[in-house]
Amino acid sequence: MMMAIFILIISAVIAFAFIPSLKKNKETKTIVIFSIFLLLGAALNIAILLKVKIPSPLDLITYIFSPIKDYIVSLTK
Repeated sequence: MMMAIFILIISAVIAFAFIPSLKKNKETKTIVIFSIFLLLGAALNIAILLKVKIPSPLDLITYIFSPIKDYIVSLTK
């Protein structure tokens, strides 16, 4: 539990380091994208810490492209 809190503290320090300069330059889109990626990274790190099974992105790609591959192979026969 302490490591999860440590990850959140580090994420907050990173946010407080970068967001003020982005706000000063009025880069709202960059702030939104930065915040999304920072939250996603923190959530994935906490999930890994808690030993949650995270599926590989390659599984999704394989699921999507397997029917396409099968169709193309069937055309060549």
